[in-house]
Amino acid sequence: MQNDDTRPSDFVDNPDLPGAILVRHGLVAATLGATAFLAIWLVIGLLTPGGLAAIDHNVQVALHGIMDPNDPIGPAWLEGAMRDVSALGSNTVVLMITLGAAALLVWLHRLGPAVLLTTTMISAFLLNAILKGLFDRQRPDFLAASVNVESASFPSSHAMLSAVLYLLLAAIVARELADKKLAIALMTIAGGTTILVGATRVYLGAHWPSDVLAGWLLGSAIALASWQLARSPAPPPEPSRQPGLARKDKPRA
Repeated sequence: MQNDDTRPSDFVDNPDLPGAILVRHGLVAATLGATAFLAIWLVIGLLTPGGLAAIDHNVQVALHGIMDPNDPIGPAWLEGAMRDVSALGSNTVVLMITLGAAALLVWLHRLGPAVLLTTTMISAFLLNAILKGLFDRQRPDFLAASVNVESASFPSSHAMLSAVLYLLLAAIVARELADKKLAIALMTIAGGTTILVGATRVYLGAHWPSDVLAGWLLGSAIALASWQLARSPAPPPEPSRQPGLARKDKPRA
């Protein structure tokens, strides 16, 4: 019988769970991948005349019409599809999924993961709002007519929040999976969804590429940091008493 102190429902990164190590490695890989993307972008920006601003602008020019900079390239259905995928990272959808997933986790007696998910998402929302206020970066002039934006550009909240949410959800499920291939597939789908959401923001002209890259890095780093901070390994077993050893009496008050 499993001790109440080591129930998987109470812990997040429990080393006794079959997918715990794989999940931790997956979150580290996601963070390192986002770091590599941003580092490459910075190097390209340093080698490009005009710096990062120029390369951000050049990408947007390539993705939008010459005659109408607010019209993304490609057929109308592609813009609609991109807008639908982009909604997966919107504040409303992210909030709905967070609340629904947290309620489901509580119902399944997974209180630890439920608390982790809600507190991490609240922190991500607050950090994103603070960073937007600090940098106050202007949005691109390539915004599609079908998209509405109200906040500053840096960092991309869609990229950042979707990274935190989908990586954590995949990690919470994968930690209890004994099938390694299934756990890897789940983490890969979460990472792919995050990439797609961020890419749509650039395509729709809602963000500069560097906004999205920073959002990916911040989101994956937040997910990893929360997972590590929430580690609750099983307490060490009590030392067994050997016969013949004198027992130390507790000091009297």
